[in-house]
Amino acid sequence: MKKIIIIGAGGNSKVIIDILHSRIKLGEELQITGILDDDKAKKSLKDFPVLGTIDMIPELQQDKEVYFINGVGNNHIRRRIYEENPCLQYYTPIHPSAIIGSGVTVGSGSVVMPGAIINADSFIGKQTLINTGAVVEHDNQIGDFVHIASGVVTAGNVVVGECTMLGTGTRIIQGITIGSHVMVGAGAVVIRNIEDHVTAVGVPAKTIKNR
Repeated sequence: MKKIIIIGAGGNSKVIIDILHSRIKLGEELQITGILDDDKAKKSLKDFPVLGTIDMIPELQQDKEVYFINGVGNNHIRRRIYEENPCLQYYTPIHPSAIIGSGVTVGSGSVVMPGAIINADSFIGKQTLINTGAVVEHDNQIGDFVHIASGVVTAGNVVVGECTMLGTGTRIIQGITIGSHVMVGAGAVVIRNIEDHVTAVGVPAKTIKNR
């Protein structure tokens, strides 16, 4: 039996709880133990208790049956938590309605939400969020700590660097490379490569500022 502790008591974690319920219904031996969040005003999420702040991680990880899921939406905070706690066991929640193609790799602790599609021979790094209904086409290389929001579509052979955010409904044409630490605004259409540490918006997407 895996005892699951979710980091973050926000909206992503509500979906993660639903994913876990779906996995349990399929017979997977999981038990949702509770949530960690630094907002001390939060006491529960969907009837599961907020056990305390993330400072409790070292204590909780002593139980070898405990697995963590990092549901924090902010890529940089998710990365910081990961780097400050290098020895955690992570569970990788994938909703049963998601379609995972042949030859796909989904990294440790990544989350694949309902209706997402990851097609053949794509690579998803660790601690990455693939949100509801997103489509990652064949032969993509998606880095660590990325957030691909709902309704994003990446065509074949797209590369996305670490800690990048693709906003809701983004479209990326075949063969594009998007750098690390990039913010692509909702609804953008990316037809040219995007360098590191920038924000890009519009149709077609244009860089509007350095980050």
